Amino acid sequence: MERRKYKTPKVNKIIKEWKEATTKEIWEGVRDNFIFGFLGAILVVFISTRTDVAVLLGYIVYYLYMARIVNRPKYVTDFGKLIVFPFPSAIGAFTGYKLSLTLITLIQQS
Repeated sequence: MERRKYKTPKVNKIIKEWKEATTKEIWEGVRDNFIFGFLGAILVVFISTRTDVAVLLGYIVYYLYMARIVNRPKYVTDFGKLIVFPFPSAIGAFTGYKLSLTLITLIQQS
């Protein structure tokens, strides 16, 4: 019977890449991905609550920021692909989801 080889996460490789990355590189990636996730999530809530002003403002800010995301260098390391991108993006999206109703209230009071 033939044994299948399953790919396992290369934890040691990720740790090595983390140690080789500068604090500035990691911080910029975490910051940018958090904001990207945050903006994407608040748009969904704005649309679902049908708050037109918030939707318009959300789209303007989202697409202005999208230019930064699209034009940055692509993640080439496993550390970037498996840690720096997904976790801050997910945390930002969750934060956006939780704070979006507060933002809608502030916009509607203006």
